[in-house]
Amino acid sequence: MRTVRHLIIAYAAPPTVQQPDGGAPPPAPPALPALQQALAHATPQAQHVGDAWSLTPPHEHAYAQALGWTVADGQLPWAAWHAGRVGVGCAWLWPCAWQAGLDHITIVPPQALDVRPHEADALRRALAPYAADDGIVLRGDDPVRWHAEGAPFERWRSASLDRVAHRRADGWWRDAGSDPAARTLLRLLNEAQMLFHDHPVNAERAARGQLPINGLWISGAGRWDGSGVAASQTDVRLVDDLSVPATRGDAAVWAATWQTLDTTVLAPWLAEPAPDAAPRWLTLCGERGWRTWRLEPGAAPPPPERRPWRDLWGRLRGHPPATAPATATWWSGL
Repeated sequence: MRTVRHLIIAYAAPPTVQQPDGGAPPPAPPALPALQQALAHATPQAQHVGDAWSLTPPHEHAYAQALGWTVADGQLPWAAWHAGRVGVGCAWLWPCAWQAGLDHITIVPPQALDVRPHEADALRRALAPYAADDGIVLRGDDPVRWHAEGAPFERWRSASLDRVAHRRADGWWRDAGSDPAARTLLRLLNEAQMLFHDHPVNAERAARGQLPINGLWISGAGRWDGSGVAASQTDVRLVDDLSVPATRGDAAVWAATWQTLDTTVLAPWLAEPAPDAAPRWLTLCGERGWRTWRLEPGAAPPPPERRPWRDLWGRLRGHPPATAPATATWWSGL
């Protein structure tokens, strides 16, 4: 297993309301001792202040930069890179539930749909002939994310699934310009909706109380030119465990998941000795931006000494408790 030099944590900042442009201020993160200890002795390295309505979310922006890519909003070839396909237009197709409201459509992502492998396989095989007519090949990457290849994806620009999950879709469409691929892909999406509507898979899902899979979302599209490090060789790791509760606006589950990550992912990573005494980087992301810190080897001290009696004596004498270090506000602006 390769040493992780750069750890990127998606949705590390407290989640806001489901629409990113309004609502009350989010709560502070929970107690995260490993993170606080790391940041107290880390050096701020870089920062990106973005837009909550960018097609590419901050964690994908940070990941692409760490890989040495030029970031073009909504045009990062994740599907091709993950598959190791150089010079081929690729994309991910996500089977979703499109829920119609009075004046908008809300996208429910596959991670919230209990998509079973045989269901995904049946729907993908049903769509494959229609995709082939447009020069698109579908492959069973995994149940919630199909790999697609074809020329129409080479310049396709779209929002990440994390941007549209549990949100109304109309705010995330962008003008595809005069590219004829736009008409091809929009036609394919319409065909998928009609094909899935009466498919036996959805009758089966309804019988077990699940939402129908009645549409697709396209993301990670583009042609990878082979630049940078291959997916199998990278020392950058993206942790996306917080994405599901954050996009659902579930602050309680988000906080509990963060505490688990702090103990099971961040603390062991910080304690792992660097074989060549090289620095490492930690990037924390929110809805709008990201920040990166440089961690020097051996810089993290042991946990602070516990002084319960001294603290109690101070409170009895009217002395206020010590304030949290400045790193406690690391999430401000993210």
